[in-house]
Amino acid sequence: MLSKLNKFISSVKLAVFLFITIAVLAMIGTFINQGDTIKQYKTIFSPAAYHVLYWLGFLNIYDSWYFIALTLLLIVNLIAASINMFPRTIKAVFGPYPSFQEVSEKKNPKAVYEAIETKKKPEELKEVIGKKFGEPLYEKISENSDKAELYYSRNSIFRFSPYIAHISVIIIIIGVLLNFKYGFRSYTNIKVGKKTNVTYLLKNNKPIKLPFTIRLDRYRTTYYSDGIPKAYISTISIIEEHIRILTKNIEVNHPLTYKGITIYQASYGHYKPDKYGILIVNLRHIKSFKKIIYASAGKYYNSKINNIKFMLIRVVRKGKMPYFPYIIKLNNKKILNFRVIRVKNNNFPLIIARYKNIGFIMTPQLKTYYYSGVEISKNTYVSVVWIGCIILVISLFFSFFFNHEETWVSLSGINDAKKTKIEIISIPKKKFNSFYKKFDKKISELKKYLH
Repeated sequence: MLSKLNKFISSVKLAVFLFITIAVLAMIGTFINQGDTIKQYKTIFSPAAYHVLYWLGFLNIYDSWYFIALTLLLIVNLIAASINMFPRTIKAVFGPYPSFQEVSEKKNPKAVYEAIETKKKPEELKEVIGKKFGEPLYEKISENSDKAELYYSRNSIFRFSPYIAHISVIIIIIGVLLNFKYGFRSYTNIKVGKKTNVTYLLKNNKPIKLPFTIRLDRYRTTYYSDGIPKAYISTISIIEEHIRILTKNIEVNHPLTYKGITIYQASYGHYKPDKYGILIVNLRHIKSFKKIIYASAGKYYNSKINNIKFMLIRVVRKGKMPYFPYIIKLNNKKILNFRVIRVKNNNFPLIIARYKNIGFIMTPQLKTYYYSGVEISKNTYVSVVWIGCIILVISLFFSFFFNHEETWVSLSGINDAKKTKIEIISIPKKKFNSFYKKFDKKISELKKYLH
């Protein structure tokens, strides 16, 4: 029972099935953007399609139970296959090696056999054969010295390449799972001049606290000559413990990465204005004092005239002015009476309030705050995936292009040792045409030398 289970778990068929299934799921995860908000999905898909995709787990494939189960089963498959094959590889590389007779009796379909008769002595033949096949790993001489057996091996160390490939695949899978477990994709909007250390997960809008603070110093859009946007550029500063660590311009395909967290330029826009331009003038001598203060409701602003300050009070009555200014003295904070001057048929009068010689004028200028929408992601274990990929490429290169070749040579005396019979069996690990061409060339050169 255990042997059957082991055979199933370590089988190549299971590995191929797992690879294909995981690849199909990865393709689905590519076509359907993963980790977006529910609101975004409901905008893209119909209600029925959204519920089906949600039930199948296709909106968050890489964090689903079946994707994790398949990857873990693939790890088990690779480990089991490696354990089963490893003893055979150890024997092939380090011995004990089979004898010439054992190899000839097995009749390996990849093996090539050649027999040559010559009058040269075995001692002389060893040197000649060594020039063609290299140094023998072992040499066995019979007791009566009329028969010798030589074993040659080439590129045997590369028999371990498949195991290294298995390990690299396991490293890649572990790196991917760790990224989805401990990494995140989030989004936040930052006003120009403002800073934040909180971002919100795309999949459920859950707030995540960053280990540093992000400040948007500036946002700008550049355009081509025909008016089409050319680039969206945000100047981002990283702040830790009130100290600016670095400042960098980010734009599409040019993110900022700090402490394993990457900040991408995703969108831009502006908030609804929340400050109105209030022009403060000296009504007797308008040229002598004129200043615009951008004011929002509920906050006092110093006018710098006659030792007074004002605060805008929001008015919600329909058809009326949006704000009334309340004026107070700086010394006793007493609210003073003021006079509202209306302009007929205009909901926004020219002079909205007057106190003595000071006029408060509503201007058409609005304080607009631009914001930059940034996507913030953490992929701490991407380096693990890259290391696994590099190891995989190197191991596959050596596995496919370096063929392990084994050669057995038997030297035996015939006709009362007047002649020596040479028997050669050579077996490649992989049945490449180049191996057989090289073998034929070596045999032809050997025959040419002997005759």
